[in-house]
Amino acid sequence: MLEQRQFERKPYIETFYCAVTVLDVIDTKILNLVARGIDISEGGIGIKTDYPLEPGHVLRLNTNMKHKVGVIRWSGNGEIKGIYRVGVKFV
Repeated sequence: MLEQRQFERKPYIETFYCAVTVLDVIDTKILNLVARGIDISEGGIGIKTDYPLEPGHVLRLNTNMKHKVGVIRWSGNGEIKGIYRVGVKFV
């Protein structure tokens, strides 16, 4: 199968903090999460987290990377139960 990636991915094995705003039934919550990097490119980053992020969530990244904000493009279950693999597009 031909891969259709716009940017080349490189390994990125770092642990960092991030924050996401989640709409609740009553109000809006800001969740502070710990994420583990998997890979990175000019266009985005692959991470693992223990919170089920959803496409469209806006993520603030607290890292030394030049990109500080990203949008969740996809999310799925990881190899370990309760850990989610997430694709983030930098904005």
